[in-house]
Amino acid sequence: MEVKMTVDPNACLRCGAQLQSIGVEQFRVGGTSGGWSLLFSEWADVGEELLVLEVLACTQCRKAEIRAPQKS
Repeated sequence: MEVKMTVDPNACLRCGAQLQSIGVEQFRVGGTSGGWSLLFSEWADVGEELLVLEVLACTQCRKAEIRAPQKS
C-alpha cells in the first residue's frame, strides 16, 4: 500500500521553509556504554551497529531533522 503525502517532504515541519541536506551520516547504536565500556574495552563494541540516516537543516528556523536516506 502506497501512502501519498499531501505536504512537501522537503519542507520543514515547523515553519514550512525548504530543508537543505547536510549529508548522510552513520550513527552508532547498540553496544555497551558507561563503566562497562571501560571494563570490557573492545568487547563492549560487539553488539554495536551503524544506522545510516540523512541529516537535513531548515534554511529559515535552523532546526535539524533526520530521515532514512533514499535507496540508490
